[in-house]
Amino acid sequence: MGDLRPVVVVGGHAQGLVLHVDAIPREGETVLGRGYDEPMDGGKGTNQAVAVARLGVPVRLLTVLGSDDRGRRALAYFREVGIEVSWSAVVEGPTDVGFVVLPPSGIPAIATAMDRSVELSPEFVRSRAAAFEDASVVVCQLEAPPETALEAFRIARRHGVWTVLNPAPVVPVEPELFRLCDVLVPNEHEAAALAGHDGPPGELAAVLRERLGLGAVIVTAGANGAFLASDGGVEHVTAPPANAVDTTGAGDGFVGAFATRLRAGESLLAATTYAVRAATIKVERPGTMPSFATVEEL
Repeated sequence: MGDLRPVVVVGGHAQGLVLHVDAIPREGETVLGRGYDEPMDGGKGTNQAVAVARLGVPVRLLTVLGSDDRGRRALAYFREVGIEVSWSAVVEGPTDVGFVVLPPSGIPAIATAMDRSVELSPEFVRSRAAAFEDASVVVCQLEAPPETALEAFRIARRHGVWTVLNPAPVVPVEPELFRLCDVLVPNEHEAAALAGHDGPPGELAAVLRERLGLGAVIVTAGANGAFLASDGGVEHVTAPPANAVDTTGAGDGFVGAFATRLRAGESLLAATTYAVRAATIKVERPGTMPSFATVEEL
């Protein structure tokens, strides 16, 4: 019998509304766009859950969806890819949306409505504590209230479960959240914001690990791969060459793939290497959820 321990992902869902533009508008500026689309994608939480599921690993999702068509479509898709959605909730009102403005660089500007994710509260997580009892890894981000991630990690720690935090967006959090975090996975911009200064990603990883008292920090660096700071010092995992089409969700693909290899008992370095390959596959395709790497591709 295979390993049935699930990855538990706690986080918000927001349907993307995508518009292609020649340039990101400045404050007060109107630009013309084209190719409007509502692809099947999500907030960071639901993206990461789908990234795990596409790699053939059992995953439980704790999120809140609205009662509208977008919420119904999302729920149907999550079931289709194999996510256990019985721990999620549907509430009256519209599902959250993210407005994605995509310039030729493929690097988006995003504004997200988070009305439903506010309802993803510590109380919500406590009411679903049973989801964590036989888990292998718990993954959180910060699109839902940070107190929600804190509650999830408290429960995870009681069950001896790995905790992975993607600190996106960077918001004020209780120091306890970092104390309960086994692996912190920011991108370069988030790492600089947390450190309070710019710097090479490997240096930022080392600074954050020491300052926040973490076991490991992985700073993702786009085409430059990722930098792992752990007991073994700082190690650079290079990314294979890629023809980047759309970087949206690359970090989510990384986090999801990383969690699957932690679950499998691999070393931090091996898991990081696997995750860099998964993120590279993602950026060569448009969109997010249907574009995450599959276990066959990796």
